[in-house]
Amino acid sequence: KLYITGGVGASSHGEAYGDNYELPNMSAYCETCAAIANVFWNYRMFLMHGDAKYLNVLERTLYNGVISGLGLSGDRFFYPNPLQSDGQHERSPWFGCACCPSNLTRFLPSIPGYMYALQGNKLYVNLYAGSSTSVEIAGNQVGIKQETDYPWEGQVKIFVNPESPTKMSLMFRIPGWTRDEVVPGDLYSYLDKPSGEVKVLVNGKEAEMLLVDGFAQVNRKWKAGDEVLLEFPMDIKRVEANELVEADRGQVAIERGPLVYCLEWPDQPEQTVLNLSISNNPEFSYSFEPALLNGVGIIKAKGYSSKNTPDGQVDQASADLVAIPYYSWANRGRGEMTVWIPLQMR
Repeated sequence: KLYITGGVGASSHGEAYGDNYELPNMSAYCETCAAIANVFWNYRMFLMHGDAKYLNVLERTLYNGVISGLGLSGDRFFYPNPLQSDGQHERSPWFGCACCPSNLTRFLPSIPGYMYALQGNKLYVNLYAGSSTSVEIAGNQVGIKQETDYPWEGQVKIFVNPESPTKMSLMFRIPGWTRDEVVPGDLYSYLDKPSGEVKVLVNGKEAEMLLVDGFAQVNRKWKAGDEVLLEFPMDIKRVEANELVEADRGQVAIERGPLVYCLEWPDQPEQTVLNLSISNNPEFSYSFEPALLNGVGIIKAKGYSSKNTPDGQVDQASADLVAIPYYSWANRGRGEMTVWIPLQMR
């Protein structure tokens, strides 16, 4: 009952979940408030159990199902967040029941509170973003600073600065998408395997670590100036849904890092989307475009465009597909969009 974007709630009728595996795309409800609630829930489950799988769902929801509810202008909002459109969806400046805008205004400033957690002498690094903070461990103030271009790039530098040398454990979340796990369970799976391994280096040397509940645990006496480098392989991967999800059969979604991508009309040949399919050998390429949609990474792939012919046949022509992060769609006017892309018909 979880959409690949982290959205929840298949039906607008009663703002409800549907049956098992009922995940329609164009009529998906996926209310912005429900995505925020999904973050709340998973963070509290993490605090209870200490398992990174809850943070992996939190991250997926945060980067996709939540922020898609807010337009890049900052003053237009989605109530539902569908995964497909033929042009009928557009963000609104307000709603009669304005729960989603107000929920976003309280939620966004709270995000720093999800980045770290502390238990005894264990400091959990939950999310990755350029930031700095200070926590108290074993009676010492420990400064933590992150430098990173995540989620666009997979390198994260973390500087550790305790007031005095302190024995403690740093717990670095290893995202599920680096370990061939879309979400816990078998609802979604990757068609493409990671090309490299996660690396954790301390002061330039590969660290001795344990993998505990999805965290890389590094135990040592930390001193001022210690530097950790995390390297996550940023592969472009295709995702398929469980065969029981009827709406997604014969289709794939595209991901890179924690971001789900979509096809949107301004980037496609003849501004059509819903007649496109992706090649079985898509030859993915990635580039960051600072002038597009406030700066986004785009993915290009080989595919096909299909048209009906006068004699009732289907004509397929090669097409170059361009995918943008799902959260950034619907900022250039109304038109077609899809997260799930049919596999080529030949």
